[in-house]
Amino acid sequence: MRFAILLLVYAHIFILANPSFTKASESFPLDLDFVKGEIKKFSFHKNPTLIKNLLVLTEDKIKLDLMKKEHDFILVNFWATWCAPCIDEMPSLDKLQSLFDTENLKIITIATGRNSQKKITEFFNKNMLFNLENFIDPRGNLAIQLGILGLPGSILISPDGHELARLIGPINWVEPNVVKFFKNLTQ
Repeated sequence: MRFAILLLVYAHIFILANPSFTKASESFPLDLDFVKGEIKKFSFHKNPTLIKNLLVLTEDKIKLDLMKKEHDFILVNFWATWCAPCIDEMPSLDKLQSLFDTENLKIITIATGRNSQKKITEFFNKNMLFNLENFIDPRGNLAIQLGILGLPGSILISPDGHELARLIGPINWVEPNVVKFFKNLTQ
């Protein structure tokens, strides 16, 4: 039964991730001269796709659309409390956020799937993750909608709401080339 559910979820992800189902925009030019080191693991889009909404739940189970917040760039990181690579990369993600004003680059973490709020809170407290906002996607609906095929999964969103790039898998978020890329991006 569990296998059938996973198969159904991944079938939906495959369909939603297919580029022919997306609307493209070339409204934001991206300077790829700064794509070096770990940042090369990102897949950059030639035709960025518009993200209409990012519907999540807060810790208090309040629905929120993260696209309604004002930020220049948003880096959304999907993770889970049971995902070892997610757990390993989270401190460097927190450190990256500490290097930027949240009005220029806002890093948002979304615990997707089955994650108890207690475990999420314990994890954030134990690892002293004070720079990241965390939201939940309890049924994985947002991850499916965005075609996140694995965890951790990250998407970079431009000020005009277009997905510029995505990454499936962990990276060192404070590797010098990653920091340089985001510094260049937010200037």
